[in-house]
Amino acid sequence: MIPATAAKEYRQVILGGNGKDVSLKNRQKNVIILTGRMNVMRWKRRMVDCPMSIINSQKANCKNCYKCVRVCPVKSIKVENHQAKIIEHDCIFCGICVLECPQGAKVVPSELEKVKNLLHGEDPVILSLAPSYYGAFDVSDTKKFVGWLKALGFFGVAETSAAAAYVTAQYYELMKKNEQKNIITTSCPSANRLIETYYPSLIDQMAPVVSPMIAHGRLLKQAYPHAKVVFAGPCIAKKEEAQDIRHSSEIDAVITFEELDAWINECGSVVEKAPAATFLNPSSKILRMYPVAEGILESIRSRAGGDVGDWKLLSVSGKENCQLLCKSLERGELNHCVIELNVCEDGCINGPKTVGDPASRFVKKGQIRNYADEDCDVFPPLVEDISLGKLFMNRSSKEDLPDEETIRRLLAKIGKDTPEKELNCGSCGYPTCRDKVIAVYQNKAEWNMCVPYMRERAESLSNYVMAQSPEIIVIVNEEMNILEFNAAAEQAFRMSRNEAVQKNLYEIFDSTDFQSVFDEKQPIQNKTVEYPEYGITTQQNIVYVPKENVVIGMFRDVTKEIEEEERKFKLRVESMEMAQKVIDKQMVAAQQIAFLLGETTAETKVTLTQLKDMMVKKEGEESEST
Repeated sequence: MIPATAAKEYRQVILGGNGKDVSLKNRQKNVIILTGRMNVMRWKRRMVDCPMSIINSQKANCKNCYKCVRVCPVKSIKVENHQAKIIEHDCIFCGICVLECPQGAKVVPSELEKVKNLLHGEDPVILSLAPSYYGAFDVSDTKKFVGWLKALGFFGVAETSAAAAYVTAQYYELMKKNEQKNIITTSCPSANRLIETYYPSLIDQMAPVVSPMIAHGRLLKQAYPHAKVVFAGPCIAKKEEAQDIRHSSEIDAVITFEELDAWINECGSVVEKAPAATFLNPSSKILRMYPVAEGILESIRSRAGGDVGDWKLLSVSGKENCQLLCKSLERGELNHCVIELNVCEDGCINGPKTVGDPASRFVKKGQIRNYADEDCDVFPPLVEDISLGKLFMNRSSKEDLPDEETIRRLLAKIGKDTPEKELNCGSCGYPTCRDKVIAVYQNKAEWNMCVPYMRERAESLSNYVMAQSPEIIVIVNEEMNILEFNAAAEQAFRMSRNEAVQKNLYEIFDSTDFQSVFDEKQPIQNKTVEYPEYGITTQQNIVYVPKENVVIGMFRDVTKEIEEEERKFKLRVESMEMAQKVIDKQMVAAQQIAFLLGETTAETKVTLTQLKDMMVKKEGEESEST
């Protein structure tokens, strides 16, 4: 929710008591008065706060490619825990990250459902249509296209360019007053944020005028007091502009051309059968040129009747060109220029949320020019009286910058210990290695974003592991040419790596198993192979690597283990033989003992029997004599 008190205080700065615009000098006086009444920093913070995120990042889709960081003109993206996030208070909402993200991880929240809910309400809803629609959609008949849009449920459709006439008139008035060193047009919200956030010293050169979208919202709500106004265009930054506390009540919702196109297609036959209709506002004439490069300047020439005095008119488009221009202005290299500034290349026709092939923008430019030329002979009359003033504020934040010693220390952590090692390759997304470590220092980037350093580190670790591995490692290609031959292999097969990589595998040992793995694409695991000529026995694992189309053989030298097993087996055999001999001797001894015991027993038996017989015989004889 936008604080109503802050909005009221802001309007008191911009407007006089009668609701009319006050002069630039009086606005500046009012700011001083406001500063004395309240904490201006707190007011500024509330003024730039945005209740809804404009660009969101989806964590699941981010693949750490850093492309969004690379393409972001102001580096308002923070990489944290391997995920890229928008730093919203630093963002200019140009939308380039949304377009360039290969994973679709940057998403712009939609207000389409909000618009549909408004259409079901009691108040009439009017669509303010950006003039670039003529190049974005296939509009062979504007009345039929307006009929389609009204079939979606809108009370009426009006061209935003109608309000551009009022904005252009304000630009021309500023030229006549001649109070500014240069006049920078303020119809592009991304360009406005760029200056407010990154080049605040140029704020006094910005035309203190609202954009055509805001002006149109005021015009429509003045003509239809109870109406809701929805803006449709190709720009993401318009979403943020509509929520800005400085003019948050003029536009009730913003949808993009992408959303509008999908909505039309969704309704299908209902839309196609709709009767033709006309725009609510009269012809916009030359103002339809606003979405193309130099379109604003042409409208100024038209308003001035071709006489712009000694003012020099300059058109600049594209994010890099806008930044270069701001640097030139900061150096004071330009004077008495009216500068049309568009962050999108070639203007709004190339907005991030337009429809159609981006390569067709050249054709689109011609289409819009032809459309405007239909009745651009005169500048349209200004029949309404609306306030158009806007006060631009310094949005910049003071960031902690490391000193030179800290920068050099941070560079050394990623292997850039000398200036010669600063590759400035830009793979991390930052133009130089210094910029990257400064971003790390400010907690915007991570160490592992330096691709050359991480690759060098990985290769170094990989080479170290391979070199120090006790296992024999041999890598061959499809022709059985040796690609890698580590230290353990050098020792086992008695040749250097340099010699080995000049040979075919079969020149060193039998390559049958390697060839089989290549042919079958199936690994061989835990196979024991002897190499008598080298005096070794190995246990082998041979695998195919599809990505590199190579076969890797990893051999474990088990020669000593085999010898130890053989020694233990021989010892066991000898022990068994010795045990058998002892057993045999014991058996012989037992047999001998048994034999001796048997003889003794027999003899004893005979003796005792004889003794018994003798005793029996003697007793008998004695009885007879009696």
